[in-house]
Amino acid sequence: MKAQQDVDIKQEQYDKIGGWLLLVAIGLILTPIRLLVVIVKDLLPVFSGDAWSRLTTPGAEAYHPLWAPLLLFEVIGNCLFILLPIIIAIFFFQRRQFVPTLIIILLLSNLVFVAIDYFAADLIPFIAAQEDMGSLLELIRVFIASVIWVPYFLVSKRVKGTFVV
Repeated sequence: MKAQQDVDIKQEQYDKIGGWLLLVAIGLILTPIRLLVVIVKDLLPVFSGDAWSRLTTPGAEAYHPLWAPLLLFEVIGNCLFILLPIIIAIFFFQRRQFVPTLIIILLLSNLVFVAIDYFAADLIPFIAAQEDMGSLLELIRVFIASVIWVPYFLVSKRVKGTFVV
């Protein structure tokens, strides 16, 4: 009788990416593009011209000792978060069994990265004085995404039935 129940409970498998996983697929494709735009538009200009020296040279008007480490942290972190979704997307579309774990790691590491960036930037008086809500909204967005998608990847039958290779 128990063996019959085990057969009836067999995990349903899916032949293709579908359901809510389509949103994840779109995110994996768009995230590297969005971050590349951020790097080119917001971060690279800081390293050109005299902006870098104004921010990182002791005695300069805009100098703060955290500027250099924070900017390097942002560039390196954003480059990693361009590369990781591309790698994960390859495995995602191959429906590899370890993809849910990779996505959870990506989501949580992104949350930690954005939180560190937000709170470290707030230690620089120039940034702390700004009334720009963009960084806070990004932190909230990443937090909400983690709260939604981490449990989904842990308990979803669709996830368990899709990533089986």
